[in-house]
Amino acid sequence: MGKKLTIMDIAQMAGVSRQTVSRVLNNKPEVNEATRKQVQRLIEKHGFQPSLQARSMVTRKTNMIALLLPDIANPFFAEVVRGIERTLRENNLNVFLMTTEEDVEQENAFVQLSKNYNVDGMILCSPRLDDANLRKLIPEISPVVLLNRDLDVDGAACVVVDATHGGYVATKYLIEQGHSKIGIIVGPPRAYSSIQRLEGYKKALQDFGIPFDNDLVMQVEVDNKGVHKMTEKLIKQNVTSITTYNDMAAAHVIQACTDLNLNVPEDISVIGFDGLAISQFTNPTLTTMSLPLFEIGETVASILIKMIKGNEPFERLSKVYPILKEGNSTKSVHFSD
Repeated sequence: MGKKLTIMDIAQMAGVSRQTVSRVLNNKPEVNEATRKQVQRLIEKHGFQPSLQARSMVTRKTNMIALLLPDIANPFFAEVVRGIERTLRENNLNVFLMTTEEDVEQENAFVQLSKNYNVDGMILCSPRLDDANLRKLIPEISPVVLLNRDLDVDGAACVVVDATHGGYVATKYLIEQGHSKIGIIVGPPRAYSSIQRLEGYKKALQDFGIPFDNDLVMQVEVDNKGVHKMTEKLIKQNVTSITTYNDMAAAHVIQACTDLNLNVPEDISVIGFDGLAISQFTNPTLTTMSLPLFEIGETVASILIKMIKGNEPFERLSKVYPILKEGNSTKSVHFSD
């Protein structure tokens, strides 16, 4: 098989400049009709397909969007990506995806790689890159939409789940069911949503006059690692309920309770977060703070498209509020006098 033809090869065959071939490929008017037809005949004859970089020489567009996620195996991101990908595809944009497993060096490397590929925009879900680093990088790679990160910087818009609201509603729900010793398992400490969810939990306790007990707070370093042991620790603290940072963690909690010969919800109530499909298939079904994940993806992509076009207003900060969806993993408790 011969080497792949380049724009320069077609230009040499036609006896024209590389810029002229680029103009023909991109239907620019600054080419006379005879030259245009000659170049088009050569393109068809040799089945030439220009690279994205070559096509962008004149348009300055690659039609590529970089998408960085910490973990595509997480069902939360899988559903959000469906919304992102469909919306971008409907607008003739392609996705350049990388997962980083929350490795800050990988996140930095991806940002630099995206910059080198001259992507038209970026969707960034980065739990590890700190604010100072993002403030430095975003002007170099804008436009950017940050998912689940609120950072006020030129060239960026943010779509965030209001996890403070979610943490508050979940905790308030348990308190109103009679629970006062409520354990909470939150995600990695640097994650924006972890900080918010804990704030909501504390606020609900405060509003109902229940003292905050730091021993009832468990924080994972990596998604769902150690949740079983954390559940055991909370049960030893005599909690009557546990609220978690996602539905997968809640499923782990239910399994841990089963292993300890405890019944959910008779012995302990459990609340998840996200409203994933799994919440309907656990035994019992999960009470969860549900999110419109596909629609979140659509919103993220739509905002980025507006930023790229530059001729439509867009919201710098868009908030999504989770809604309590009752399942069978929670029940009210009544204590005798």
